[in-house]
Amino acid sequence: TVVYSSSNNIVDGRLDTGNSDLWAVPYNNHGGGAAQALPGVNSTMTNQYYPTFSPGDTFLSFNRVPRGQQMYDAAPAEIWIAPGKGGTPTRLAANDPPACTGKKSPGLTNSWARWSPSARTANGRHYYWVVFSSKRRAAGNPQLYLGAVVTKDGPAGEELDKDYPAIYIPTQTANQNNHTPAWDVFKLVLG
Repeated sequence: TVVYSSSNNIVDGRLDTGNSDLWAVPYNNHGGGAAQALPGVNSTMTNQYYPTFSPGDTFLSFNRVPRGQQMYDAAPAEIWIAPGKGGTPTRLAANDPPACTGKKSPGLTNSWARWSPSARTANGRHYYWVVFSSKRRAAGNPQLYLGAVVTKDGPAGEELDKDYPAIYIPTQTANQNNHTPAWDVFKLVLG
């Protein structure tokens, strides 16, 4: 399945101020098929955009902002997840910085989530990592954060069990922007 953002306002190849919903097209062995709105995920009150599948396409992360607002580099953006085939979305706890910072989300430009390339499984639980950018640090520039999502086996497959607050990735240069995270498996040849 290919999931994409369908918007009524695109500028220079990016989402702008307007409306956006998530749509899905079956891969169908290169044959494609009819596009359909992703069930349960879209809302008439919010824009949904920047979708990314988890390993195995089990879940989908995406951004949400109130309907009709700017979407690109948007301060009110937050990270949500939903089952990969659609369903009720969940706002991630990773959107919220520690209370001691005095900062609250929305308002931190939590955006561009990417899943780790694989999930670990143990005792009926599946452990995922999600990396994303946020402007929650004092300088206000985008930096990368890492949150955890744990699922469990249920009658209809994997279901969300718990998600956790994010941690700051400390190897970043504090005054540089890290706005679009990527995560892949790299194999190094030694010797």
